[in-house]
Amino acid sequence: MTKRAKKATSPRKGRIGAALASPSLQGRAQDIALIDHLIERVDQGGSTLVISGEPGIGKSALLDVARHRASERGFTVLGMTGVLAEVHLPFAALEQALRPLMKGAEGLVPRQRSALLAAFGMHDDAGPPDIFLVALATLSLLSERATREPLLLVADDAQWLDQATFEVLAFVSRRLSSDPIVLLVAVRDDFKSPLGDASTQRLRLSGLDEADAEHLLDANAPGLPAELRSRFLREASGNPLALVELPRGERAAGDAPWLPLTDRLERAFSSRLSDLPHIAQLLLFVTAENDGTSLHEILSAAEAVLGERVGIDAIAPAVAAKLIEINGTEVRFRHPLVRSAMHQAADPATRQRIHAALAAVIHDQLDRQLWHRAAATIGPDDELAGEYDLMAARALRRGAVAMAIEVLESAARLSSTAKARGDRLLRAAELAADLGQPELMERLLRQADIDETNQLALVRIAWCREISQPPAVNDPAKILALIGFAAKAHAAGAIDLAANLLWRAAQRCWWSSASNELCARVYDAAARLELPDGDPRLIAISAYVEPLRRGADLYLKLQGLAGTAHSDPTVASILGSTANVIGTFDIGVNFLAESSAVLRMQGRLSDLARVLFAQGWAEMEVGDWRGAMREAEESARLAEETGGLPWIAAATILKARLAGMQGNLEQSEAYAAQAEALALSIGASFLLAMLQIARGVSAIGAGRHWEAFEHLRRLFAPADPAFNFGLQFFGLADFVEAAVSSGNADEASRVLDEIERASAPTPVPWVGTMLQYGKAFLAAPEDAEPFFLQGLGLQGPGLQGPGLQDPGPAAKKWPFLRARFLLAYGGWLRRQRRSANARAPLREARDMFDALGASPWSDRAREELRASGETSRRRTEQVWDTLTPQELHIAQLAAEGLSNKEIGARLYLSHRTVGYHLHRIFSKAGITSRSGLRPVLASISRPAD
Repeated sequence: MTKRAKKATSPRKGRIGAALASPSLQGRAQDIALIDHLIERVDQGGSTLVISGEPGIGKSALLDVARHRASERGFTVLGMTGVLAEVHLPFAALEQALRPLMKGAEGLVPRQRSALLAAFGMHDDAGPPDIFLVALATLSLLSERATREPLLLVADDAQWLDQATFEVLAFVSRRLSSDPIVLLVAVRDDFKSPLGDASTQRLRLSGLDEADAEHLLDANAPGLPAELRSRFLREASGNPLALVELPRGERAAGDAPWLPLTDRLERAFSSRLSDLPHIAQLLLFVTAENDGTSLHEILSAAEAVLGERVGIDAIAPAVAAKLIEINGTEVRFRHPLVRSAMHQAADPATRQRIHAALAAVIHDQLDRQLWHRAAATIGPDDELAGEYDLMAARALRRGAVAMAIEVLESAARLSSTAKARGDRLLRAAELAADLGQPELMERLLRQADIDETNQLALVRIAWCREISQPPAVNDPAKILALIGFAAKAHAAGAIDLAANLLWRAAQRCWWSSASNELCARVYDAAARLELPDGDPRLIAISAYVEPLRRGADLYLKLQGLAGTAHSDPTVASILGSTANVIGTFDIGVNFLAESSAVLRMQGRLSDLARVLFAQGWAEMEVGDWRGAMREAEESARLAEETGGLPWIAAATILKARLAGMQGNLEQSEAYAAQAEALALSIGASFLLAMLQIARGVSAIGAGRHWEAFEHLRRLFAPADPAFNFGLQFFGLADFVEAAVSSGNADEASRVLDEIERASAPTPVPWVGTMLQYGKAFLAAPEDAEPFFLQGLGLQGPGLQGPGLQDPGPAAKKWPFLRARFLLAYGGWLRRQRRSANARAPLREARDMFDALGASPWSDRAREELRASGETSRRRTEQVWDTLTPQELHIAQLAAEGLSNKEIGARLYLSHRTVGYHLHRIFSKAGITSRSGLRPVLASISRPAD
C-alpha cells in the first residue's frame, strides 16, 4: 500500500460507523468490508466486483461508500452511470468516465489514440475503429494513470450503458490482474450480459433482515398504524428504497397492492406529482425525456412547450419532493425509477411535444437532435429517414456497429415505402450477422417484409443467415441451398456475393465431408463465375472440395503468390488456410503470420482468434512448437472473449496435440476432453477428426499403438462422427504406424492406396513424404530401404561415411515427420545388423526430437542408439522450457527491443501486466534485465527455412 493510503486508513472505525448510519446501508457491514478489502489490497493487483440486486436494494449507496473510501486513500476515482435515455449514444458513458484522463491520450500508441478519438467523435480521418482498439486505448489510459496512484472505476446502472461502452468495460475487466485498479459494476438482477471472467467477484445484495428493516421503516415513517406498518414491511421485503418511499406514496400503495415492487415504487414516486404545480410537473416530464442533464436545456424546452418564460425557481418543488437533485447546472433524478415513473406519468401527446421542443433547443449535437426529432414524429418522414442513414454511417465510422443497427431500424420506421423500409432493415440485419447476433438479425429480417420477387434481396438474406450460424454444422442440404443462392446472385450480376456463397459452400463441403458429387457441383458453379485465376476464393474453393487431387496445381499457384505482400488480411487468411488444407504448411505459415499481424494491428480480435489457430497448426507442422503453443493459447483466449466457440475447441485441440507429442499425456487428455465436449455441442466432424489425430499421435508416443489405432480409424469409418475425408491424410503417417504396430497392416495398406490414388499423379511434398513413410512401414524388411531413402530425400542405396548426406530443403520442412522417419530408418538399419550405419540417423532424430521437446520420441531414439552400441546423455531442461507460452511470447518481443507499452499494444494487455510477466521471466531465467534475454532465447529451435 502507498504511504498516502496508509496515512488515510487510520480512523477506520469511525468511517464504518458513519457509513452504517446511512438508511440504504443498514445491515451492510459485511458488504462494505468486502469493498474495503478490494481497495486495501489494490497494490497486490486489480480486481472486478459486480454488484447485483433489485432496484432500490442499495447498490448505488454501496458504490458511494466505495468512492468515499477510495478518495480517502488517495485513489483516482472515475465513474460512469448508465441512463436509459442515453443508451442510444455510443461511447457516451465511456467518454464521461475518461474525460479527466484525456490529456494522457497524446501518449497513446497512434492507432489507439486515433481509435479513441474517432469513438468520441473527435475526428474521423481514419477508418472505422474496431471496438477492441478503443478498449485497448481505454485500458492503456487507465493503466498509465494507475502508475501514479491507484484507481477506482465505478459503473452504476450498467444495464443501461450504451452497448459500445459495455463492451469496452467487459474487455477492461478481464485485464486488471496486474494493475492497481478496482472496477466496481452495479447491475440489476435481470441483466443477462456477462461481465468479467472466472476471477471476477460477484456480490448479490439481498434485502435487510427483519430487525434492520423495522428500524429503517420506523426511522423514516414513525407512528404508522400497526396494520399499515406490517403491510409495508411485508411488501418491501427488506428493500431499503421501498421502506423509505412506500410510506411517502401511501395512496399509490393502497390503490394497487398486487403490483410488483418496481411498479409499486414507480407509483409511489408518481403519486407525488399531484401535489406539485403544473410547471414543476412539466419540468419533471422534460427531465425524464431528455438524454442529457443540462438544466438550461430542460428550462428552454419547457419554455418552448408552455410558450412562456420558466425560471429556475419553478423546479424547486420537485427538488423539495425529493424527486430530483440539482448540482450546479445539472439535473439528475434521485433514482432511475423516478425517471421511469415520470415517463409513465406523461401522456403520449405531452411526450411528443417535449421531444419536439428538445430537438429545437439542442443545436450543437446533431445525433441527439435527430433522436428527439424522431421521437416527436408520428408516421413516415423520408427526409428524417435520410438523416438517420447519415447518422448510421457516422456510428460505423466511430466503430459503434450496434448503434448503427439501432439507427437503421429507426430509419426503417420513418420510411414511407416498403422498399425503403426493407432495404434499411436488411442493411441492419447484415450488420447484426457480422456481429454474430443471429437473434437480432432474425428479428430485423422478420420486420423487413422483402418482396419475394426481389431475388437479390432474398440472396442477401440467405447470406446473412449463413454467416451468422456456427460454422461447423454437418448439413449437406445447406450446401445445395448455397449453390442455388449463388446462381441467383450470379444471374443478378452480384458476382462478388456469388463467389462468397460458393466459398462458404466449399468450406461446408470440407467441414462435413460432403460427397464427391456435391463437391463437384460447388467447383463447377465457381468455374461458371469466370473469376480471375488469382482470386483467392477460387483457389480456396478448389482446395476445399478436392484437397488431394488438386493439391499439386494449387501448390504451384500458392508458391507464385507467396512472394507478394497482401495488405488485406482476409486475402492472406484465405490463402494461408488454403495452404494448410492441402498440406503446404510451409507456405501457409507465412500467409497466416501476415494476416494475423494486420488483424492484430486493426484490433479485429474475432478474426484474429481464427487465424491464430490456423497459424499455430502450420507452425506445429513446420517445427515451431513453441510458437504453435503460443498461438493456440492466445487463440483460445481471444475466441473465448469474442464468443468463437468452434475456435476455442480448435485451439484446445492444438494444445492437446502439442502436449501429447511432448509427453504431457495427462494434460493432453484434459485438453482433449474439453475440446471434445465443445466439438460435440456444435456437431463439428472436422474438429472431432482433428481431435482423433491429436489423441492418436499422443498414444503412439506413449507406445500404446492399439489405442492409437482405435482413435485414428474413426477418421476412415463413414458412420463415425469423426469421419472426414478432407482430413484423413493429415493422420496418414500416424494411422499407418499405429495400424502396422497393432497388427492391422491390411487396413493401413487399404487407406494408403486410397490416398495415393486420390493424390495422383503428383502429391504435394508433405503428402508425398507421408506416403513414403507408410510404404516403408508396410514393406517387407528386405524391400523397405528405397522407401526410407526416397522419403528422406537421400541418394544412393545406403549411408556412406559417418553422417547423412544433405537431403535438400524440401525434406527438411517437416522436422517432426522427418525425425520420425530417421528414427524408423535407424531402427530398421539396426535390425538389419547395420548398427554402424544406424547411429547417424538415430543421432539426428534424437537431436531433432530434443529441439522440438518431443520427449517420448527422444527417449525411443536413445534406446535405439543404446541398442546400436552408442549411449547419449538425456536432454537437459532449458530455461525457456519453464516459461508459459505467454511469457515466452513476451520474452521474445522484449528481446526484439519492444517496450512494455509496445508489447502491451501487440498482445492487448496493459503495460503493467507486461511488466509483471517480465519480472516473472527474469526470476525464472536468473537474469536482471532485458539484455539477458537474447542469450536465454538463442537456443530455441526455429523451423527450417
